[in-house]
Amino acid sequence: MKNIMLKHALLGVGICLFKFQSFGQATQSTTTPSKEAEADSTLASIELFTDEYAKIMETWSPEKKKRFAETFVYTRGQIKIPEKPIVWSNEEE
Repeated sequence: MKNIMLKHALLGVGICLFKFQSFGQATQSTTTPSKEAEADSTLASIELFTDEYAKIMETWSPEKKKRFAETFVYTRGQIKIPEKPIVWSNEEE
């Protein structure tokens, strides 16, 4: 009988400690102005890069555009795994 009472007491203490730990902490804001500014800056730099790269891609030859599409553009369910590593160097341009 003492073992059962001891188990119940330990269970009660454990639950109290769990509640104290989970509800006793102050909530923190997940986003801060500096993180939002950094995210906006990162997004702006990605957009700038993609715009510049799109302009470069417009000057590519049809063969290079075809090779790029065959290498990097996939249709859902049609992914083919290359047998050898993808090499995309300036030598082939």
